[in-house]
Amino acid sequence: TVVALLLLGTSVSAENPSRWAYDAKNDRIGRIYYYERTNIDGSMDERITVFRKNVTDIEVYKENGFCKRAALVSAELDLDTLSASSISGGALQPEAQHVDFAFLEYNEEQQQVALRVELPDMEIRDESEVRSMPWTLYDFDLASLTVTTPHIENREGGFSFGMALLWADPGVADPFYWMGDVHASYLGDEKRLGVASEHYRLTGSAFSGEKATASEGELWLDSEDGHIVDAVFPTPNHPGYTDFRLKLQRISDGGEAEWTTLLKAHFEGCS
Repeated sequence: TVVALLLLGTSVSAENPSRWAYDAKNDRIGRIYYYERTNIDGSMDERITVFRKNVTDIEVYKENGFCKRAALVSAELDLDTLSASSISGGALQPEAQHVDFAFLEYNEEQQQVALRVELPDMEIRDESEVRSMPWTLYDFDLASLTVTTPHIENREGGFSFGMALLWADPGVADPFYWMGDVHASYLGDEKRLGVASEHYRLTGSAFSGEKATASEGELWLDSEDGHIVDAVFPTPNHPGYTDFRLKLQRISDGGEAEWTTLLKAHFEGCS
């Protein structure tokens, strides 16, 4: 059952368990989260901006400079599992338009996610099993995670989630696969990047793959609202990177107007 899937495992104490459960009071509809993704050493910076468009829809804008190629990715959330039921990705166009070419769909009955990529000269299809809920697409830069961690009851009891990865390398035979689970253990409250935060130690099978540089990571969540403030993972989520850090720059409740202005600005004045 959905309830059984949402009950967490080994990182949770029997006396004081955490539970992922949607509660509308924890939503921040219209909020925009401005992040920067880098290697842990700060190299290869890219802006990752997440928009909570409505209760079930989020959009993510990825760029490393105006007038350059940029990505726009959207996802629909299943509020029962607090995971993406579908994800589509493509290229941002002028006037905040976009052209999608990558599509992921979760099949609950088969417990897998199907991938379809439509390229000019070929179509790529692949699938990944989903072994645990909630799950997040790692190369989605934790976008679905940052809007769902606010829905964990008693985060200090520890929590877990699964990760899949689409490794966009044409030379890889199986580019889409299940990475494993991440278990978060509460370490205490502290200021992180000037924000009152909860600090977590991360372990799990998701950090045991051949790309991993260590077996542990760290996570900081906003103490009041529960979104990601800082994340350090010992494995990359895009080719060319060695590992992963996602650092919050600021948040805004500017809603649709601010989001559209931001997307339009990317190509304004470009020759």
